[in-house]
Amino acid sequence: MKNFKNKLIVLIVMTSFLQSCSDYLDQVNPNEVSTDIYYADLEQSDASLTGVYGGMLDTYIVNAWSESLRSDLAIHSLLRLNNPRPNARVTPYYAHTYNSGSFDFNRQWDALYQVIFRSNQLITGLESMDATLKSNDRWTEQMGQARLLRGMCHFYLHAIYNNGEIIIRDKVPGEINEISKSTSSSEDVIKFFREDLVYAYDNLPAAFDEKSRVDKGVAATILGTSHLYEKEYDQAIVYFDDIINNSDYGYALLTGNNVKNMYTQAGEFSSESIFEINYSVALKPEESQFYEESFNTRNARYSAPNGRGGGAPEHYVAAAWLTDAYSTEFLDPLDARNTVLGYNGRDRITDNISLRASSMIALVNDEHTEYYDKPTAAIRETFNNNKISAFKQYTNHDITDHEKNVGNSTWKSGKNVIINRLADVYLMRAEAYLETGNITDALSDINTIRERWALALLGPVVDASKTYVMNEPVTNLPYTDENTLRKHLRHVERPLELNVQGVSSRNIDLRRWGNAQARFSELNGMKYYLSDYEYVKNDGGATATRKNSLLTRSVTGKELYSDGENEFKDAAQNYNESRDYKPLPLSETDNNTNL
Repeated sequence: MKNFKNKLIVLIVMTSFLQSCSDYLDQVNPNEVSTDIYYADLEQSDASLTGVYGGMLDTYIVNAWSESLRSDLAIHSLLRLNNPRPNARVTPYYAHTYNSGSFDFNRQWDALYQVIFRSNQLITGLESMDATLKSNDRWTEQMGQARLLRGMCHFYLHAIYNNGEIIIRDKVPGEINEISKSTSSSEDVIKFFREDLVYAYDNLPAAFDEKSRVDKGVAATILGTSHLYEKEYDQAIVYFDDIINNSDYGYALLTGNNVKNMYTQAGEFSSESIFEINYSVALKPEESQFYEESFNTRNARYSAPNGRGGGAPEHYVAAAWLTDAYSTEFLDPLDARNTVLGYNGRDRITDNISLRASSMIALVNDEHTEYYDKPTAAIRETFNNNKISAFKQYTNHDITDHEKNVGNSTWKSGKNVIINRLADVYLMRAEAYLETGNITDALSDINTIRERWALALLGPVVDASKTYVMNEPVTNLPYTDENTLRKHLRHVERPLELNVQGVSSRNIDLRRWGNAQARFSELNGMKYYLSDYEYVKNDGGATATRKNSLLTRSVTGKELYSDGENEFKDAAQNYNESRDYKPLPLSETDNNTNL
């Protein structure tokens, strides 16, 4: 309840600012020439800053459905049917046959540049203030946030589009010819956004009372990530150390039974959250779900089970390999949390259902977790039509029995969207350690994440009170082997921990590691089967069976795909280096005379 109240206060303040902002500052289209920008005081400029944050509400900034389909994490749900129904708008993302004019291809680009445009408006207005206002700490805080949001959006555009050669928009265009700009080199873009991020890091406080605002910790996270992406590992570690070790930020991993709050309403703005986009269905509920600055989001509609309100052409489900990976994690039998009995009277060790799996994904054999107001997922869902799992991250599975009851529409959700959290920083630091030859500390960071989920730890025994797995089970190579640990970090720890979180995070990872094509080919070679699952259906212990609902690698009479195909076949055939980045969208090339 406390988290909900804090969230509502932040959003009410945000709403009032957005409404008052229009009294003195008209937001204009980024493709139009702007007028002079003037603020009489820091209250007016702060209202404009809230308008910048309003731009971050755009669902297309994260664009979870298409970015998940472009990665190895998800598939288009209509392809899972016994009679697959490819969708001409959506399937190209999964099959990697999209082009610069594909459906909604421009939306992420435009959304990020809209935030940049508004940031530039605010920066211009702040720069025009007199010396007295500039000496105020609030001026510095507002400038730091504006530059951080501008730098962050350039960072994401650089990581996603056109080999990093994007348009640097560093000011509000004053003339028509300033709207059409050519792209800059990747090196120049990096230099530009890092200057913004360093300014924010040097000038912003460690944390604001308003949790939805960006602060020094966000700046440190993006800076460290940018150095990691450029293989500047020592510099990345400096920032990651600061985030993990500096108590001023107030960051801490969810541990103990609190891990169950991950991606739930109770876990919003938790100690683990670094940057989180704030949504609510309580404010301005009359606004359309397709108005991109409304306080609701469509994310639940795109990923909830069909029986709980999920649907639409963009609907996506977890890939088979990801479902299997969650189902086969090594649990620590010495952790008491794994010995608690589930609804079926068995413990987590017996069912091999990890706390991490329960938080991230709905599985028919997870009889340890409530789901949409029922004791278990098997009671609530049929898991038919080969829908053997469902993502939880963007759904309201913890607070309702159906998505339509959240915002009076299956299209409207108030679930927050986490962009950055502390666990990712630990895993990025582990990668930086690994790539600089420090396997001991890389294992330590990975095991810090695994321990909080009551998973068995990796590598040599360090703590006798924990269970360790020394060798990778397929190759039997030790986790102290650099390549073995690297593959585990890339294709087990990061995807299972982050799931579909972030702004194109998984696609960026596969691209920067240079193994996206090999990854799709590897997954195309994996075949999966289905078996029946007997579950407990009521408090009396009576059982029932969900037919063909449990995924397995063991050969059964039922293949996951009736046509004998495997997942990611099209991606394996079509992916090449030209797919590492998205191309410039037609919305830009058709209107920009310098491209």
